[in-house]
Amino acid sequence: MTDSAPSPVPERNETARVEAFSDGVLAIVVTLLVLELKVPRGLETEAAVRHALAEEWHSYLAFLTSFATVGIMWVNHHRLFTLIGRIDHWLLMLNLLLLLMICVVPFPTAIVSEYLGGGGAQIATLALGGVYLVTAIVFNILWRYAANGRRLIASHVSQSVVDAQTKQYRFGPVVYLVAFLAALVSPTLSVALNLAIAVFFALPLR
Repeated sequence: MTDSAPSPVPERNETARVEAFSDGVLAIVVTLLVLELKVPRGLETEAAVRHALAEEWHSYLAFLTSFATVGIMWVNHHRLFTLIGRIDHWLLMLNLLLLLMICVVPFPTAIVSEYLGGGGAQIATLALGGVYLVTAIVFNILWRYAANGRRLIASHVSQSVVDAQTKQYRFGPVVYLVAFLAALVSPTLSVALNLAIAVFFALPLR
């Protein structure tokens, strides 16, 4: 009697460890962002507390923008890996590069929290916008590497879905570049545009 052939491993299992590791990294990053929200101390009146909290508007805006941006990166990362069915060495390297850029986000977020609304606001928002821009470029490279010639695309995914994903993502670096350059005109506008971009990419793929 001969042994039966082993059952094929589902494509989804190939990407499970990559997704689990990436999810852990992104969860840590979004948690670190909240550390920039400071509690006003040593105030004795409600008016003083209200004033101190209102003065921290730049910290709230920076936190909300980066939380939304990293959150949408997680959503889109998950979306990509429902389409990617296989992995190889270069996909792993590109995914690590993407995680590197995402890990950097709390640093420029802290700079914006400190300087938005005052001196140094422009360089602070350029730093934040620059990290977002490079991250968007890496995201596109990762997807295009996987999608080129359906190199790593799961067999059940239709080409029309792949094309739709590519079409949506091609605008990412462009709009992040616009937000980056907007810092030269208005740092607050630049941060607001980055928040708007996160909202746009939160919309379901059509």
